[in-house]
Amino acid sequence: MNASLDPAPLIELATAYWGSATLIAAVRLGIFGHLAKGPASAAEVADRADADPIACDTLLAGLVALGLVTKDSAGRFANAALSDAFLVEGRPGYLGPALSYNRDIYPLWADLDRVVRTGEVIDAPDRYLGDDAARTRNFVQGMHHRALGVGRAVAQVIDLTGRTHLADVGGGPGTYSALLCQQTPGLTAQVLDLPGVVAIARQIVADMGAADRVTCTAFDYYRDALPGRYDAALISGVLHREQPEQVQAMLRAVADALEPDAVFYLSDVMLDDDRTGPLFATMFALNMRVLAHDGRCHTVAEQTAWLKDVGFDVTAVTRLPAPIHYTVIRAERRA
Repeated sequence: MNASLDPAPLIELATAYWGSATLIAAVRLGIFGHLAKGPASAAEVADRADADPIACDTLLAGLVALGLVTKDSAGRFANAALSDAFLVEGRPGYLGPALSYNRDIYPLWADLDRVVRTGEVIDAPDRYLGDDAARTRNFVQGMHHRALGVGRAVAQVIDLTGRTHLADVGGGPGTYSALLCQQTPGLTAQVLDLPGVVAIARQIVADMGAADRVTCTAFDYYRDALPGRYDAALISGVLHREQPEQVQAMLRAVADALEPDAVFYLSDVMLDDDRTGPLFATMFALNMRVLAHDGRCHTVAEQTAWLKDVGFDVTAVTRLPAPIHYTVIRAERRA
């Protein structure tokens, strides 16, 4: 054994899930909501959460160590500022559904070796795309709450000034369409996604006050042609579920429905051109491989070439920093 090497980073990697499991358990128990009512002892929190007092005290200690909760000299617990902003249900920044979605997929990661060995997913993605109502709701609501954060940043680099009809392909909860219509006078949008997804998206769009400008239409990009003509298109957070051949087919289908002067935006987690970084993107690519048989993150160079093949030239590439991790490609149809 090489005595100069410290194995501590390996142990930290192997136990990294302890912290995420602690966070997600606290969210599911409503701990941060209970603490938002005011500082409380472990026994009081356990009573509010209908939890075992001894186990709840252990959980709270872990949350303190993670910096998510504080403990005063009287033994009372309170939310840290970060938790108060993002982990209390009912507040604008609440991320609970997004974290619950991660809880749904966490067990699948335990079989990553089997996924790599066989190339087969462990759990059919249809369960969170319509077949399982509870998991679909967790997925769509989780994507909405995540998209509220990511989407606000992405929307700032998407300029649809003068555009009137946006195709939001695989638009999920409709969050992007609602945000873009809110910031762009005269724009309407059509969210195109699977029936089980758009059923939930309609309510989200209505809750965002955008139902008069955003429609949600059942659509399967594997089989259906786009149902209209558009002067703008967006594919955000979708292509990481697909292998190159399907991505190219999707781009062709969208291009066929776009007007001659249309603008086309791709927004997603994207890998460096050598496909070995950045770290978040490589881990996200593995996550998608666990979730979807064809899961794969793509590079800007790949997508630039595919857009060129369907008549578009890339005019801008914007890489958004952590914690967003998205890259936005803007393309215009060649004259």
